[in-house]
Amino acid sequence: MKTPLILGVSAALLIGISAYVASDAWFIGLGVGVIGLAIMVLYVCPAFIGFGEKCRKRHECYLFIHSYLVTLSVVVSLEKAFEAAVGGLGKEFHRLDETLASMEAKAKVEYLSAYFDSDLYRLFLSLLDLYLNRGGDVLKLSSELTAEASRVEECEQAYQKKAARKGVAFFFLWLVSLVIVVFLRFGLSSFFSTLRTSWTYLGSLLAFYLFFLVSIGLYAYMHTGVKISFPRRVKREKAKG
Repeated sequence: MKTPLILGVSAALLIGISAYVASDAWFIGLGVGVIGLAIMVLYVCPAFIGFGEKCRKRHECYLFIHSYLVTLSVVVSLEKAFEAAVGGLGKEFHRLDETLASMEAKAKVEYLSAYFDSDLYRLFLSLLDLYLNRGGDVLKLSSELTAEASRVEECEQAYQKKAARKGVAFFFLWLVSLVIVVFLRFGLSSFFSTLRTSWTYLGSLLAFYLFFLVSIGLYAYMHTGVKISFPRRVKREKAKG
């Protein structure tokens, strides 16, 4: 969870430094750096962290459902099915071990509904209730559920690969743009003493960096789907006399 924040802060600092180098104006470098840091810390990093948590839980839910149902069909034991299902999950999940230790087998499965927060998991719970009440072949009962879970998993993996390719393209596109802007100072060194005092040049440079930072925020929104939220002020009515 610390990695996105470290990357975001580092990126904001580098963007601010590049703005200073390109403009030779400390107020532009500082302003761009502060705005970039705010965008990274307040939105971009939390959006990617939350998106990563969502993807991890979705994948864990898929693994849990499949492993639980397959094991239950073999051993016909809720407790052993649960143990087998959680065995392959990550360390983040196993932080719940102390909470789950004192629960019965069925209660453990129901408790995880809040953890996974998934429609597929709620369907899994309904199917499990049906199996416990009526019996039958649990694999046949769950065939449509497991097929849908596999379809969702495949679609999400395909989306992640496509998004990763677009992310790399986005990164290199703006990296090349930043390199060009910075090297304008050195490529036009004989004219830079005039440019650095031109408000047209400085204004255009500032507009470029602001557009760059906004595009980062838009990319984070398009990739994660996380909306920008602001804390709401709670208004209290004054007591009437």
